[in-house]
Amino acid sequence: MTTISVATNQPKRNKTDLTFTIYDRDRYKILKPVYSVNYSADFPKVKKPSEFEVYANLTDTQLRKAPKTTLEGQANILLKELEREKQERERLYPPVYDRAYVERADFTVTDLYNDIVSRMEWSVIYYLILVIVFGNNALSTYSNVLQWDYYRAERRKWRKCRYKFCLNMFVIEGGNIREQRPKRSDSRYCCEQCRKADYEATLRYQKHGSYLPVSCYVTNTADHIDKYYEAHEQAQPLYKLDRETAKGKAQAIVNKRPRKRKEKPEFKPILTVNISTGKIDYPSENTLYK
Repeated sequence: MTTISVATNQPKRNKTDLTFTIYDRDRYKILKPVYSVNYSADFPKVKKPSEFEVYANLTDTQLRKAPKTTLEGQANILLKELEREKQERERLYPPVYDRAYVERADFTVTDLYNDIVSRMEWSVIYYLILVIVFGNNALSTYSNVLQWDYYRAERRKWRKCRYKFCLNMFVIEGGNIREQRPKRSDSRYCCEQCRKADYEATLRYQKHGSYLPVSCYVTNTADHIDKYYEAHEQAQPLYKLDRETAKGKAQAIVNKRPRKRKEKPEFKPILTVNISTGKIDYPSENTLYK
């Protein structure tokens, strides 16, 4: 009589294979909080806590710095590998251009339009005041009212910066509305920084296939974000947070330097008209409205 022995091929556990070892409670421990819970009448202690209740309430720093011999440490390893794979996919297929990304926008074409139209509107108001004061004798001053031909002539004195992520307008002809010193007529950039930045953007496109900086389309890892906030986060008193909330401002977690706001030009729409001479005095110091 012949006996046949059948061997069952069971998979062997590999030390580097996390699918077998990550949930192995015999090999990997679970972190416990380093502080004790203060129980009270509103928060009583459970007589029979669950299996994982004694391991709850861990701090973010303790979870992030969990050793590899714990279950949380193995979870962090899997999370980092997943985030690195995501970053590699983002580097393989980057966006070529994004209109939402802007580096400089100090004086845009919209600002130029508002300045020119404001002067045109002011010329109309000036003409109407003359008509109200002098009547039909002031109709001859209608030629001083600025028309759209003035807008076209003024618009030709300005040019948009060639840098893709700069929306600034710069002047190329004298006698402009802002009385700025013009650049050369063959200038393509508003400043030297934009010229260098455009050259660097071209190099990025040749190397990565995108004009954008790598930080714009590659997301940071959770570990990098936690370290950044841990280094810059500051504790604030409760009354300061309540004061900021009352003002309708968002609570700033990261300490940033306050921006220096540009002072707005003083403008007082008040005129002094001398009826006998017809002279009009402008109390405002803004040259745009003179």
